[in-house]
Amino acid sequence: MRILHFLVVPFVTFVAACGGTNTGGLGPCETGIPDPACGMPCQVDANCPSGFYCGPDQTCTADCERGGAGCDPGQSCDSSGHCFDDTSGTDGNECPSVTVSPMPRIPTVQLLLDQSGSMNQSFGGTDRWSAVKTALIGGSGVITTLQNQVVFGASLYTYAQGTDPQCPRITKTPTRALNNGAAISSLLNGNNPAADTPTGESIRKVIDDFQANPPAGNSVPVILLATDGEPDRCADPDAHDALSRQMSVDAAAAAYTAGIRTVVLSVGNQVGDDHLQAVANAGAGMPPATGTAPFYKANNPAELSAALSQIITGILSCEFDLSGQVDVNRANEGIVILSNSGGTCGAAGTLDFGTEWEMVDGNTIRVLGGACDALKAGSCTLQATFACGTIIL
Repeated sequence: MRILHFLVVPFVTFVAACGGTNTGGLGPCETGIPDPACGMPCQVDANCPSGFYCGPDQTCTADCERGGAGCDPGQSCDSSGHCFDDTSGTDGNECPSVTVSPMPRIPTVQLLLDQSGSMNQSFGGTDRWSAVKTALIGGSGVITTLQNQVVFGASLYTYAQGTDPQCPRITKTPTRALNNGAAISSLLNGNNPAADTPTGESIRKVIDDFQANPPAGNSVPVILLATDGEPDRCADPDAHDALSRQMSVDAAAAAYTAGIRTVVLSVGNQVGDDHLQAVANAGAGMPPATGTAPFYKANNPAELSAALSQIITGILSCEFDLSGQVDVNRANEGIVILSNSGGTCGAAGTLDFGTEWEMVDGNTIRVLGGACDALKAGSCTLQATFACGTIIL
């Protein structure tokens, strides 16, 4: 099980550099004999000595100096020469203690699993239904390994004409939740394949359920459709035709309109690539006939496990919400570090601003590239430290 922590703490090394009784006056670059650091060429703040920042003309400057000279009353000077409002209530001898608590954005995935009779067909030494179960809830299955990072729910869909009282027949877990593996295991182990494949109408049932039970406000909802055959429809369970296909595409488009992405996975090769592409396009908000959204196809258990892992890992977010707000104009003053946490972190070390992390907005950090991959795939601890004066409460 991977452990992902994110901690943001204030710089303790800035104690001597911030605060001070505000005396007003001129900053170090405005005095009769400016500090030698003033006017040094720079590209970023890190090119300047302590107490200075890189100005818009790409030279080092400072608005104030230690002790607060250059700031207005009620302000203090931080370690980079910026004035900030000091509401610490202290005598100004130390930085105000400001801590923001980040939360990872957790995706919400509803598995929509084809329960039609063809899921009993052979599939690389087993059958399709058993392969799906192993890929999801086996010892290395995506539910087993990622249920602490993804809100999962599951729905089985089929329809037995003349037997089922309504179409489609949807059998699902009671809720979507983190660590929902036991409920999903009970669902899969307590049901077997039977009957037909009303895919379009079943997607619409999941849309209705999402609207009745919406995910958390910062969570991205996703339908993961896993099917092994061409769709039919409630009015004609044996009609694997253009109308049944169009109903599935239209339902995926309706899900996207409702703010729910649809990802499609074919278990076996009985579903035409053109239909898989059209459903994937509609589910990603692209034109069904011309879009290029990815779709997935597995022809054996190993490919199925790999496809499900790729889909769920790709859905995991590298964005984190902060309870406070960072001054985005000074975000490059932050230090973001990945370190090992009970295992091997593939990108351990200090991350570069702009290429390995960035601020999406004032309260959202995004980790980029290989560092994002490491967060998803390794045992990493993420720490971010911001200078005093960069946090807005």
